[in-house]
Amino acid sequence: MRAALRGFLSAFALASRIPAPLRSEPDYSALGFWMPLVGLCAAAVACAGAWLGSLAFGPGPLAALASIVAQYLAFNLFHLDGLLDTADAAGVNGDAERRRTVLKDPRVGSFALFAGFAALAARLGAVTALAERGGPVFWGALCLAPVAGRFGSMLVTAFCEPYPGGGLAAMIGRPSPVSSTVGYAVAAAPAALLFGAAYGPIGAAAAMLAGGLAAVATAAFVGYWYGKRLDGYSGDALGAAVELGELAVLLLAVAVA
Repeated sequence: MRAALRGFLSAFALASRIPAPLRSEPDYSALGFWMPLVGLCAAAVACAGAWLGSLAFGPGPLAALASIVAQYLAFNLFHLDGLLDTADAAGVNGDAERRRTVLKDPRVGSFALFAGFAALAARLGAVTALAERGGPVFWGALCLAPVAGRFGSMLVTAFCEPYPGGGLAAMIGRPSPVSSTVGYAVAAAPAALLFGAAYGPIGAAAAMLAGGLAAVATAAFVGYWYGKRLDGYSGDALGAAVELGELAVLLLAVAVA
């Protein structure tokens, strides 16, 4: 039990701005399993923000904004930074070493600015559309997106090696895809129950499958690009996968709803 708690807190401290009571060195040996469960914590924060926003402003853009702000302040700002850095590196003409230099540059370039605006605008539009619909589909999408996004970030490590130079990628290594899939299945259960309430057992199974496929597709895209353009993944790749995976799930939910 103590080892399991240490593993969860290690993953939580890695991916959250909320202080975690970790009193020893972090243990990333089961990171793949625990990261989707950290996504469930992010989902709880997003749902709490949406609920408070709906009480204050009614279902609509302001409730959606409250949900997004709550989740980003507690969890996703790290991941958004990874997406912005990735966008700037993608806009560079040159070899892998030049792209790594841009990736580590703390300044925000035009590619990052555009990518961040587009991603957040799309997210706001998707969450607004779901909030206006309401019901279990809205809450199910808010629960599924953070879980699938973090599942995808762990799967990136299956598509390419950590790039040379140490850092977060070298520290976490290559988590087991099987362990990550088990973690996703456990963490996605609340979302499946909510979609099941709207569409029955087929809806529950389809939601879990759609979230998993979105995570795999995002991980494959990010992993392939990092492997080809930077000779391996970095911590920024994991953040970009979280952001893109979450957005993909939310847009899928809007399309279905």
